Amino acid sequence: MTTENQLINKSYYENIVDQNNKEHPIKVLGDMYMEEMKKERPELSSIRYAQGEVYFLNNDFEAAIYKWQHPLDEKFIPWAQKNIADAHFEMGLWDHAEKFYKEVETESIDLKTEVLLQLFSLYIQQGEQQKAVDAIKNAVTLNPDYPSVTEIAQTYFEDIKDWDHAVELAVKEAIRTKSLSWITILEEYVGRGLTTHYGPNYFNEVLVTVLDMDKYRFESLTEILWDSYRQSEFYLHWLEEINELLLNNSIEESYMWKKLPNLFKDAYFELISGRFLIKEISTLIQKHLSNWLEISSTSDTLISSSAVLAWNDIFPSDLQATLINEAEYYFANSNVSQNNRQEGIKLYESIKKWAEKEGLLNDLEVFMEPMLEEYNIDVASPSKIRNIIKAAIEFLIEKRIEVLQEIIDKIHWNEELLTRLHDIQSQLHDMEVEEARVVTDSFSQLKQDAIQQIKRKLPEIIRNCSELIKEDSDFGKLHVDLNNEMNKRIANYMERTALYDFKHAIASWIKNSEEVFNTYQLNLDDMSEGFNYQYGEERLKLEGDFKVLDDWQRDMERITRGMLHIEKVNILMRNNPSQLLLKGAGKLFGSISKGNDKLYSKYRSYIENGDYSEITEKIIQPFIQQVELFEGSIEWDISRFFANSHEVINSVSEELQGDIAKHTDSLEIMREKPEFYRDPLTLFDLKLRQYELMNTIS
Repeated sequence: MTTENQLINKSYYENIVDQNNKEHPIKVLGDMYMEEMKKERPELSSIRYAQGEVYFLNNDFEAAIYKWQHPLDEKFIPWAQKNIADAHFEMGLWDHAEKFYKEVETESIDLKTEVLLQLFSLYIQQGEQQKAVDAIKNAVTLNPDYPSVTEIAQTYFEDIKDWDHAVELAVKEAIRTKSLSWITILEEYVGRGLTTHYGPNYFNEVLVTVLDMDKYRFESLTEILWDSYRQSEFYLHWLEEINELLLNNSIEESYMWKKLPNLFKDAYFELISGRFLIKEISTLIQKHLSNWLEISSTSDTLISSSAVLAWNDIFPSDLQATLINEAEYYFANSNVSQNNRQEGIKLYESIKKWAEKEGLLNDLEVFMEPMLEEYNIDVASPSKIRNIIKAAIEFLIEKRIEVLQEIIDKIHWNEELLTRLHDIQSQLHDMEVEEARVVTDSFSQLKQDAIQQIKRKLPEIIRNCSELIKEDSDFGKLHVDLNNEMNKRIANYMERTALYDFKHAIASWIKNSEEVFNTYQLNLDDMSEGFNYQYGEERLKLEGDFKVLDDWQRDMERITRGMLHIEKVNILMRNNPSQLLLKGAGKLFGSISKGNDKLYSKYRSYIENGDYSEITEKIIQPFIQQVELFEGSIEWDISRFFANSHEVINSVSEELQGDIAKHTDSLEIMREKPEFYRDPLTLFDLKLRQYELMNTIS
């Protein structure tokens, strides 16, 4: 074991202690120390350092620190500093330990690594995750070959689920060590979907490294990365990277590729599936076709060579002449199929699927029906299937102009319907205002008539009570009797006559209002019918809320019940001068002479000529307040009658506006980006051309 390894393991003392000595190292070193002290110039540094190690190993940390703090030879100082930090660490004095670790100054890479590993452990103990990550990363960067340092880092990154650092470590170590074990770890991370946010160029160097090491492992790693990027935003970028990599790295022709040919084939058909625009893939296609043709086995070049030739037919001048010549050679020497019907049927089905997405499937099926009945695609020959596909593509190309006009017509149609709805909304508003005016005015007149009738009748009832005054009346308490009788007659009138008249008037008003409501409902029905006729289906149904009438009936019953509970009022019991005079005279003269002519005449005159407007107002004020409160709510109730119709109109308006916006967007796309419609059809034509080549259909 080297001296530095002994210093790391705290076993340096074994160098100076006789291993055959059966005594404890502490005694042996103590004896050596005392013996050295006898010399004129004792050399105690190595003994002190060794004593510190033995004390440390026997958990006497304070003694160890004491020994390591004494003057030592220069070569021991950084190691003693690190050991002092270790002792504090073992005692749980982490802040002191960190301080001593950071003060270690040394040129030794291994000692620096040990310090970083100890700091790493210390930070884990303290729960300082970021500091722990930084420490282990620095250790790996400084001394990646140090025993177990990369394995420690990998295990820690996985434990804390720090996948970015785990991936970074695996990539760097695979490149540095060229070890298949690190390739396996990286493949696991990719397979778990932990790398999809990395740009594909991040893996370029490791792929080149693996390509030089092991072709099959290169294919394996490539396949896993390929699958991880297939549905991501980086897919085209990945295809660019892998194609550039293969073009820039020469590969011996003798190797038979096992996974790449299918990956390139699947990717090609994915590129021309319609998922991408032609301008997005045109620069990539030449590299992709070139690599695909290169890695295809001689027994499987029909698909790749026919793909090159088909692309050249549809997009002449896109591909290099050398690639076309090579494809022609392979195609001429391949086993050309004569009855590859299934690929043609699959192509026709994909055209139907696209047509369905574009809303054209029904039109396509109607157009194709005679031809399909004649050919029967399930048993048709490849050439007949070719004719079916070609007819479908040509129909859809022509259909684009018709679709464009249909969208314009739909926009105009919806705009006309929206204008009609706005007209209906305006009419609805006018109807609402008019109905509110008619119904409110009629109720106002009813209210005024009822109140005026009561105001005329109550004073008359009170005055007629003068007939109760007789010459022989007891004038001392006559005012009390009269007041009781007046209240009785008022209550009788309100309960029998006024209540009956008011209920009769209300019933008539509600009946008239219902007729008004029915008239407006007929108007709503006409509006709905007219719009639905124009729309072509039952879309608008405007209905008034007739529950308003029930609510009115209930409110009126509550108001009329209040007319049955008229509170007794003081008519002759008030303290105005005239009443005081009559009450006083009645008490004075009533006991002397009950037939006093003068008092009799005065009483009758007072009753018959009194002003009862204030009393009348007081009696009917609660009734008036209730009626006026109801009157104030009529306009809001009318708006409630029309509320549902407004909601229906608003809902249909929003739908029409949404349709207009959707069709307008489609129109803009078709005008400004015709490739969105044209490219899929062009790619269908490309696939048809390859189908013709693979079936040798001229």
